[in-house]
Amino acid sequence: MKSKNLKPRLLVIDDDEAHREGMALLLEDEDYLVDQADSAESAMVLIRSNAYDLIITDYKMQKIDGMELLKIINDYDPMLKVIMVTGYGSIEHAVEALRLGAFDYMPKPIDPVKLKEVVRRAVQAQGWKQPERETIPMHFGEIVGQSRPIKQVAQQIRKIANIDVPVLIYGESGTGKELVARAIHQASDRRNGPFVAVNTGAIPRDLIISELFGHEKGAFTGASEARKGKFEEAHGGTLFLDEISTMDEATQIALLRVLEAQQIERVGSSRSIEIDVRIVAATNTELKELIEQGRFREDLYYRLNVYRIDLPPLHQRVSDVPLLVEFFIRQFNAKYDMQIEGISEEALNILQNYAWPGNVRELRNVVLNAMIQARNRIELKDLPPFVLNPGPEEIRLRAGMSLPDIERLSIVKTLKMVGGNKLKAAELLGISRKSLYNKIDDYNIKEEEYQSN
Repeated sequence: MKSKNLKPRLLVIDDDEAHREGMALLLEDEDYLVDQADSAESAMVLIRSNAYDLIITDYKMQKIDGMELLKIINDYDPMLKVIMVTGYGSIEHAVEALRLGAFDYMPKPIDPVKLKEVVRRAVQAQGWKQPERETIPMHFGEIVGQSRPIKQVAQQIRKIANIDVPVLIYGESGTGKELVARAIHQASDRRNGPFVAVNTGAIPRDLIISELFGHEKGAFTGASEARKGKFEEAHGGTLFLDEISTMDEATQIALLRVLEAQQIERVGSSRSIEIDVRIVAATNTELKELIEQGRFREDLYYRLNVYRIDLPPLHQRVSDVPLLVEFFIRQFNAKYDMQIEGISEEALNILQNYAWPGNVRELRNVVLNAMIQARNRIELKDLPPFVLNPGPEEIRLRAGMSLPDIERLSIVKTLKMVGGNKLKAAELLGISRKSLYNKIDDYNIKEEEYQSN
């Protein structure tokens, strides 16, 4: 929460006086109010007596280290943003700090440009706005939007990009999992290396090990020459494994060995080949449910799920629909030499009120179809019938959903169907309006989940 200070107020904590004062001077030059502390103990005295917008703490300190201080701060004020800085840390420390709620993690020696950028984002997250930037939509590769859910995804990408650990992306079909994987790659130090994408669900089971790890000449019928697998192709870069949940047990075991040893063996060979590859995996199925069903290895899950990014379905970010439509129109105009000038307000309203079960991929296809039909701009008549006249919105359930999750989904869908009218929604759900308000609070249902604008 934004403090009542006239300017953002920061606290820099480091037992290295030269480093602490250097960082404080750098931030004071950026017009921040900056206090200093040389230990976690003195920091907590200041935190309890002042309203800070951001804490920047060193990891390695006497008595109470930065990680323990982060836990104390979280207990004291979970909304207070913390950036962890260290010259002693490791990838494990970085991931642990992010898991504990750190806003970001920076290594020493500090890059002044990066520090300024991270601090700027952190104080903005606390409510300090920069009006000239506020209305500019966020573009991260082809990830477009300015809604809170998509900004949170972008923030996660920035956090994890240069922490070289596996990432697991979860999202419904069409939410842009490969785009997020590419964004992680492009924002990382591996950006100059290859990005190799593999849809494991589209490869026959008897070929997938050969596809991933390669094979030698004569390894099996039809192997007329030696061939590199996807791991070797991705050496020095990022390997994106989509639909990871479809892997059979033999492939899961082989992948686990690679993650543990950082070596592969081609089919038909006993020679180990060193590989340097970052794994980003994606799924539209909860892997924990598959573990309980005996269909996915728990040890592999923990190897892949070092850091998780959940992608919101499009119906949870409807405020991004106009930006996405504008982006797709520009993209298709350039790609197919079209001259579509935009979209009418009536047509855009229809798109914003559609449920989008196919998410962004479906929206993209609808926009292209409408552009092909349109003359100068997209009108109502250019939209496909299933968008213009959708049937009653259905609730899609998956096996294993808890009853509270089902109830929450039903409430959101009903509120969306009645345009946010809580009295009408309560009548349809068969509960009192007071009960509906209580459930909205209990399930932390946000207005943007069911309102079109």
